[in-house]
Amino acid sequence: MALNDSELDCNRSAVVTRSASQDRTIEVVKIVKQATPSVEKLRITVLVEDSVSMEKPDLIAKHGLSFLVEASAAGAISRILVDAGPPLDIALQNADTINADLREVDVIVISHGHYDHAGGLLKILERVGRPVPIAAHPRIFSPKFVCRPSLRFIGLEFDQSSVRSAKGVLLLGRNSVKILDGVVTSGEIARENAFEKAEGFWTVEDGCFIEDPIIDDQALFVNVKDKGLVVITGCAHSGIVNTVKHAQKITRTNNVYAIVGGFHLAKSNDERIQLSIDELSRVNPKSIHPCHCTGFKAIHRLAEVFKDCCKPIQTGDIIEL
Repeated sequence: MALNDSELDCNRSAVVTRSASQDRTIEVVKIVKQATPSVEKLRITVLVEDSVSMEKPDLIAKHGLSFLVEASAAGAISRILVDAGPPLDIALQNADTINADLREVDVIVISHGHYDHAGGLLKILERVGRPVPIAAHPRIFSPKFVCRPSLRFIGLEFDQSSVRSAKGVLLLGRNSVKILDGVVTSGEIARENAFEKAEGFWTVEDGCFIEDPIIDDQALFVNVKDKGLVVITGCAHSGIVNTVKHAQKITRTNNVYAIVGGFHLAKSNDERIQLSIDELSRVNPKSIHPCHCTGFKAIHRLAEVFKDCCKPIQTGDIIEL
């Protein structure tokens, strides 16, 4: 069998021979398919979310989000903090209450530069007490505003120098960052669906007050062995469908097992909610765990469509995959 170079699957390795008379043809002797990197187990602890069960009165619910993601592979556990919650130390207080030691965090991922997702970063770095990588988009420190009903600042009240002083090692990149085998950040997420737009947000760029597309919005993708892809979002300002499709594209994994986080549908009209659910139904995840900015109406519709597969999460909840 003869193949041109362009026809070789880049996910495979080939042992080849090349004849002198056919130097423009590759003769494939053996093709070995390489396994997609994965983790063996995944545990997600909700450190901060907008609500908390009455069964957990010692925990604090606050508008914002923070997940402690623990990925097990080859006998080792990597601890990734996805978002730091709102100011000042809500995530830290809740972590202490449930005995989650944030001093053991290996990497911090910031989904975007809004106060409710990154406001607690400095306090957490103070607790970690050592240099720790912080993967985020370069635009997380840009000015961020809403006008509801009047102009209000919703960005970060600290700058890069403050993070560095707290021993945070900023890894600011627009592209995907590998955290470990089977775990990557999204990088900038392609905005492909016309119905998924980031609206109502503002920033300042080149001396002009303009609408903010929140280009810094990112997510975390984890491939779990024998299960599939787990998509962990902050707010999904890029659109939850865009985020999931981007995950499938960059990981080359079509099997989406779970979607966890904010879907940013709380202020969306019925049409956008329905279009989002229709597209997610085609993806057919085994479980959906909406929270934070998803909104009651959207969560209710998700539960109607996905039934027992839809399991909303609150502060203190734990997901084990």
